[in-house]
Amino acid sequence: MIEVYDLAGANSLRFSPFCSRTKATLRYKGLDYTTIPIRFCDKDKLAFSKQDRVPVIRDDDTVVSDSWRIAEYLEDHYPEAKLFPGPGMKEACRFFNLYIDNTFHPALFPVVVYDIFEKIEPVDRAYFRENREARLGATLEDIAARRDDFRPRLKSVLADLEAVALGHEYLFEVLTYADFSLFGTLTWVTRVSDEPLFDAAPSLARWWDRMQARFEI
Repeated sequence: MIEVYDLAGANSLRFSPFCSRTKATLRYKGLDYTTIPIRFCDKDKLAFSKQDRVPVIRDDDTVVSDSWRIAEYLEDHYPEAKLFPGPGMKEACRFFNLYIDNTFHPALFPVVVYDIFEKIEPVDRAYFRENREARLGATLEDIAARRDDFRPRLKSVLADLEAVALGHEYLFEVLTYADFSLFGTLTWVTRVSDEPLFDAAPSLARWWDRMQARFEI
């Protein structure tokens, strides 16, 4: 059985967008897996992977880290069902995956960062505060007080995603890894925050409902 090292918050909350991508991919491919919870302060438990971030999978003697590299590994070694079903699809999914990581995440993060802080174990909070405040250049409290300043950027990105989802059952007509990229991020944000993401994005909301119904993780 494949082991997935999975970020855990308080009360066993699993909220990493990248781990959610991996778990949904495993479910889609019909592969059995078990999760091993990792807190922010448990990075030493990942030393065997020669890096310190989740997700990590262990498949017998094979260890793979990084959600995109894991997707490539699973597609190569367990080709059914397809993540990249057709010519050029892997490249298109890679581009979309980078858009989610480099555009959607930065738009989301300042809006929900304090919500994340409240959902993690107390033992992890000093690390999280120091790391995230250095990244954002302000205290978590200051960022939370300025949510309205960050929401226009988030709404702009949500409008892009609404346009992609409009009229489609899945983002690229058929289910691909692009759907798992976005699914992981929305799993993350809806588990840590009550931010109303779908008020102006009804097509995206319907896509989200379909994905949740199909991939309960």
